[in-house]
Amino acid sequence: MALPLLGSALGLVGDLAGSWIKGKVDKQKAETEAKVAQAKAKAVVYEKQATGELDMEKSLTEQMGGSWKDEAWTIFFIVVLSCCFLPWTQGYVKEGFVFLDTSTPDWFANCIYISITASFGYRIGKAGVGMINSVKKNPGSQTKQKPVKKKG
Repeated sequence: MALPLLGSALGLVGDLAGSWIKGKVDKQKAETEAKVAQAKAKAVVYEKQATGELDMEKSLTEQMGGSWKDEAWTIFFIVVLSCCFLPWTQGYVKEGFVFLDTSTPDWFANCIYISITASFGYRIGKAGVGMINSVKKNPGSQTKQKPVKKKG
């Protein structure tokens, strides 16, 4: 009589252990499925975000097709750079830069940065503004050379 009772007890313990193990496996499986679903959802969000940014850049590029802003800024910078190498205009360029540096309000300088950024494109402009801000924070980082004296 003890043998059937012992068998029933062992069967009950075995059923409980099996149910407990099955519950643990099911829980782990559910957690894994949730992590996979979350990773897939993040991938979809990143994909949509990247596609949206590319679509926006494409649209902005198409809108700027007939614009002369970037050409105007390029011509302006070429003229200023050229004047730096012409002896009869160097004084004017130097005075102009000194005047801009000492007399231009920050809001006006920021408007110019925004205009140039919009003209040449956001990514290029963002990098340029970052460089300008780093120079403003560390003014000693600019290298200045002494003027070259003419022989004679």
